[in-house]
Amino acid sequence: MIQQIRGGQKSCQTRIIGLDLIRSFAILFVISGHFWLNTPFKNTIFEGTALFIQSIFRMFFGIGVPLFLLLTGYLNTNKTVSKRYYKGCIRVLVAYLFFSIITILFRKYYLHEDLSWLKWILKIFDFSAIPYAWYIEMWIGLFLLTPFLNMMYKAIPSQRQKQILILTLYVMTALPDLFNRYGLHLAPGFWASCYPLTFFFAGSYIHEYRPRVDSWKLWLIMLLLCMINPVFNVLFVHNHTLIQIAGGPWGVFGTVVAIAFFLLFYQTDFKSPVLRKSLTKISLLSLDMYLCCYIFDALVYPYFMERYFVSQSQFGIYFFIIVPILFAGSFVMAWAKDILFRWLKIA
Repeated sequence: MIQQIRGGQKSCQTRIIGLDLIRSFAILFVISGHFWLNTPFKNTIFEGTALFIQSIFRMFFGIGVPLFLLLTGYLNTNKTVSKRYYKGCIRVLVAYLFFSIITILFRKYYLHEDLSWLKWILKIFDFSAIPYAWYIEMWIGLFLLTPFLNMMYKAIPSQRQKQILILTLYVMTALPDLFNRYGLHLAPGFWASCYPLTFFFAGSYIHEYRPRVDSWKLWLIMLLLCMINPVFNVLFVHNHTLIQIAGGPWGVFGTVVAIAFFLLFYQTDFKSPVLRKSLTKISLLSLDMYLCCYIFDALVYPYFMERYFVSQSQFGIYFFIIVPILFAGSFVMAWAKDILFRWLKIA
């Protein structure tokens, strides 16, 4: 399970490089997706080519978390109930605690958020010390369920029935995102928050049956689905903020984009030692990068917004400056933490 975001501990010679590539893309996409959380995109009137392109990027980069969940299912199909398995959560929890403390100190002494130490400690337990740590709270439950989900999946006798399972979960978790909005409730939505199971079993299915689809078809599917929002708004909406007709990253269309991207790259292979080593390192540090990227978001976005922001359209070009800075900063901090933990011989 840790491999979904950490990348495991295999040497770069024996690793499946396609999975490291996907995991590296996933953490890049997560960091990239924060661009539209930290700028006033949601409150900007949708008009012009620049916002059209940004809306495409926004949906595409939103698949970062779904990619991690697909990796979870793909990599953990053989996990069983065992002492060794449950010990695997220690690394993630220790990393979460470490970066929670670092983030609390940052928020208290740099951002000057005035809370008592008791309230800060409570924020660690409710996963709000790091604003992006909701993923860890979700991950804990998925980690505990994984051996039993594997038992369930392997007990299904046929490929067709496994496809029906994934389709059923897709209907239960993705359809509500499309139909239960703007005051409407047209689909049963109680199970919508169980979308991690949809991606988990999709990853398990891909691991077992190794489906292949022509690359051009996958690229075409992703492009067309990512264009739904901007095209719909250009044709039918005027003088309004972007209407998310296509839904979110685990909705009807976002789920398909994530699976298409996974299928595009999961069997990728190449021989370049430098590239393989680089992807392996990013993959191994992806969890730590996720946990510390909030600090860099809180440092970098205010700096650029105060000095260079004129409008959301104009500011889109700074995506290509800000995101590499955030990615590099998160990588360096994660690497420093890894060196420190190795020196202290901490899990």
